[in-house]
Amino acid sequence: MCLFAGGPLLAADREDFADMLQRADAVKSVDPAEFARLIDQLQAQPDALSGQQREHLQYLHAWRLVYTGEYAAAIPMLESLADQASDPTLQFRASVTATNVQVLATRYEGAFLQLNKLLNKLPEVTDKDARLQGMSVAADLYVLVGEYDLGIHYAEQVVKENARGRGVCRGEQIRLDTLCKTKRIKADAPAIPAAIDACLQQGESLAANGIRMTHARLLLREHRIDEAISLLERHYGEMEQTRYPRGVSEWESLLAQAYQQRGAGVNAQRMALRAVEHSVKDQFTQPLVGAYRVLFEESEKQGDIGSAIGYLKKSAAADKAYLDDVTARQLAYERVKSNTLTTKSQLEALNQENKLLQLQRELDGKAAETSRLYIALLLLVLVFIALWAYRTKRSQLHFMKLSQEDSLTGIANRPRFIQLAETVLEAARKSQQQASVVLCDLDHFKAINDRFGHAAGDHVLRQAVIACQGHLRVSDIFGRVGGEEFGIVLPGCGLEDAKQRAERLRVALSAIEPQYDGVRCSVSGSFGVTSTEESGYELRQLLAHADAALYRAKAAGRDRVMPYDGETVDAERPDPIDDELRNVGHA
Repeated sequence: MCLFAGGPLLAADREDFADMLQRADAVKSVDPAEFARLIDQLQAQPDALSGQQREHLQYLHAWRLVYTGEYAAAIPMLESLADQASDPTLQFRASVTATNVQVLATRYEGAFLQLNKLLNKLPEVTDKDARLQGMSVAADLYVLVGEYDLGIHYAEQVVKENARGRGVCRGEQIRLDTLCKTKRIKADAPAIPAAIDACLQQGESLAANGIRMTHARLLLREHRIDEAISLLERHYGEMEQTRYPRGVSEWESLLAQAYQQRGAGVNAQRMALRAVEHSVKDQFTQPLVGAYRVLFEESEKQGDIGSAIGYLKKSAAADKAYLDDVTARQLAYERVKSNTLTTKSQLEALNQENKLLQLQRELDGKAAETSRLYIALLLLVLVFIALWAYRTKRSQLHFMKLSQEDSLTGIANRPRFIQLAETVLEAARKSQQQASVVLCDLDHFKAINDRFGHAAGDHVLRQAVIACQGHLRVSDIFGRVGGEEFGIVLPGCGLEDAKQRAERLRVALSAIEPQYDGVRCSVSGSFGVTSTEESGYELRQLLAHADAALYRAKAAGRDRVMPYDGETVDAERPDPIDDELRNVGHA
């Protein structure tokens, strides 16, 4: 009976299966229902397919799993095809999709390693659809880590090649999103409706709705709230029909935030709950953080303190997980980039060594005695160079450590702190993430030195550093910038979070009771806090504002945390690390 029930499919020959596979491939992002129907039909008769057709079906099945958010099941199938598929084009497509899924599954280092391999293979790929897919993923990944110019470059290549008319849609979607992230486009830009029309002509409703979300964000940024709501409401049904959980959740989160800005609290809550419901399991994205934030704020407005606290905890947890994810992918990219450069250097060294070996083989044709003398001389020179390089490297490492580390406390000294802080702030600027700067000064420290001696003062400084390190993350920058003054850079922290963390540091300092030669020395600290949202991304300005807040804390009685409140910094008070900042460019 099962065989008869499958009659239409059994009657189809392999050419029919090939047509069905091509049809399924063409509609996978255009018509999800038709795509699912075709895949189910083909999977009902796997033995009737040829080897290459079964591989193609496996690829489409993995793509279907990705679409529904089942990344863990999809990755092994795609990696198997990337290694073993008989068709080179299918191998490349599987590798590209696997790279994309590794990003969605937060396996960033593997994704960037795979990306390098794909870009090396790209010149050999002739299939236009496969090239479009590869360049699109490259553009997405570069945008993901803040390499916006590279992302736009590959997006423009996608538009230029315009495979089967789909390149304009896909390339413009990435380019417009990148321009939005970098604030280089306005909501009324004519490129936006043109890109949407190009997608709709190809039936790519998912990509068209992605561009509409970019348009809505631009409208909200320009405070055109009603226009944004109208746009999102008008096409909400189309987004739901795509059955793409990640995209639907992002759409609903954006609509919830728009409702909240207009003051429609009930609608904002309803849409935020939908965004949470449709979010991908175990995935912490910025839209999910936004949805929890809306639920917290609306519950608080309604006086539902219990629900508000619950949503606040979820928002904080999701926000922390999202920021950790941003840091992880940035570190993965830098690590892979560094390893790639190292590998290239090693290859160049091997090439040079090969040239030397070739020269040696040519010299072997000469007299045996002369050759032995040359070889012996070469070995002596190599040994000398190796010994010299080893001694030089050891000396460099030793002096580098001395030049970067505070000899008393073991943390970064002033020049090293400035160097690391500049690097972190530049990365935060590129990724449009917040960061905060905290300055801490130990209260009445001169009195400790005068009363108990400098040895006691040094002991207090070491104990204070140990107490603070217990409350800092690995990614935080901690350095000694003055005699009893310390600087801290907190990447990924806004002003409120930085105030809370500074308060924990203040309590930790007050809790220690360092004793020296049996005498207890009480310790407290005054803290000044500012953030990039208040002071921008220039280190000089951040330190000046944090220093102003620190002096306010001192003036208010010490042993407290003061945020920067927009006051004018006293131009005549010396900046404690002004000289280093002036010389950063010459380091």
